[in-house]
Amino acid sequence: MASPEFMLLGNQWCLVIFPGGVVNAAEGMTSLGLCNNSDKAIDAEYGFGVIDGSGKQVIGAFSAGVWPNFATRSEILSSLINGTLIIDIQMRLAKPTTSVPPPFIPENPFAKNIQRMIMDENFGDISFAVGGNQKKSNAEKVAKTTPIMFHAHRDILRECSTGILADICDLKVSEGVSMSSPVEITDVSPEVFRHLLYSAYGGKISADDMKPHTKEIIEAANRYGVVNLKLEAEAFFVGATTFSLENVMEQLLYAESINCALLKEAAMDYLIENSAAVIDKISFNDLLTPTLMRDVFAAVSRGKKNLGVGCGEDDDDDSRFNSMRISELRQEAHKKGLNVDGSREMLIAALKSAVQEAEVESEEDSDESNEEPDEE
Repeated sequence: MASPEFMLLGNQWCLVIFPGGVVNAAEGMTSLGLCNNSDKAIDAEYGFGVIDGSGKQVIGAFSAGVWPNFATRSEILSSLINGTLIIDIQMRLAKPTTSVPPPFIPENPFAKNIQRMIMDENFGDISFAVGGNQKKSNAEKVAKTTPIMFHAHRDILRECSTGILADICDLKVSEGVSMSSPVEITDVSPEVFRHLLYSAYGGKISADDMKPHTKEIIEAANRYGVVNLKLEAEAFFVGATTFSLENVMEQLLYAESINCALLKEAAMDYLIENSAAVIDKISFNDLLTPTLMRDVFAAVSRGKKNLGVGCGEDDDDDSRFNSMRISELRQEAHKKGLNVDGSREMLIAALKSAVQEAEVESEEDSDESNEEPDEE
């Protein structure tokens, strides 16, 4: 049965009572529901209360939807007043009808401000003259060109690089070299050096800028110790490279020469996955150094692990690290505050050493906690 229509919060409603209960109601229960008879939707919460003769609420619930088990029929009958059931309905909006936009908070400008300072000669305390002498094609003469000047800050470069770039900044100070004298950079193009500084200042190199200079960026970042840029460019290069029998050894040797562990791993994966064709068509004479041999075995171990062969939950840290992929090793090293720009062997050795140090510290702490206090 349904009640007469009534208005609440601008909408027409009616209360529906099911004395015998709805389908999913328990035996002997009365169900209640509230129907919105208006065309407009409303997000509201509402509840019912049965009022007795003294005006006291004896049964109540506050929610939304249909109550299949609102009250027993006997409770409803005992609450009748001269045959009338009085139900108090309370309703409130779940959300305001007009949304207030969140307060505007501008983005912290620190990173952009720092990046704009790269070329600010008024505040920079170190400068670089990049480019200059370049050979003309098909000629032996060297053409003198004007180098491009870059202005930067020693403190930032020392913190954001681990190689030559940091050493240059320290050298300028320790040797008392005039800050007005620029550092000459002749082994990197001005465009790539700009990317190098931009990354050191927290900038992100776009794919369009990365694509035409990937190898040069890898080599420059490796030489000057901008680790994040090197790893970023290496990952981009691996993703853009299609390995084949014709180029896999070239990529492998390049990765070995420039210490690109991710690229080396990808090349090893290709060799293992295509081992039959590789044996027939690729010569390994004087190629497999002990380092490369270890990488081959690591690739085979990873393949077995993926197949569930020779691995288990009780593997020790040595076995676990040896079968990890480079990205996993780098992630573990990063968590422990270790250098992530290293070969597989360097990463594994550093992680094992960190685990051993942690175990020793844990044992020492345990021994100290187990020591009995001295009796006074």
